[in-house]
Amino acid sequence: SVFHGGGVFLICISTYGQGDVPDNAQSLFNSLESEKPSLVGVTYGVIALGDRTYKDTFCHGGIRFDKLLTELGARRAGEILTHDASSGTLPEEIAAQWIVPWAEQHLTSSSETT
Repeated sequence: SVFHGGGVFLICISTYGQGDVPDNAQSLFNSLESEKPSLVGVTYGVIALGDRTYKDTFCHGGIRFDKLLTELGARRAGEILTHDASSGTLPEEIAAQWIVPWAEQHLTSSSETT
């Protein structure tokens, strides 16, 4: 998989239907879920996109990815960034504010330890 060999990854994912990952991420998600590779050595961050009007499944695509990666031994760096499509803010602007300190903290610290 894309995670073979470890490293630092940023997952940016929307939510589809009833809290599912979108079609373009479904095959990766399913293969991780069925093959259960060890992701020890993988550090990741999550930007989850959703809409709070779907309160029961808000950002569940990102939440499901986070849970699966953690179960496989990966380590999440920082908190999940959730973006609400009904908020009137642009996800690109919110992510741009979030990513700089995230990258400074987690990319620098991971390169110093490897």
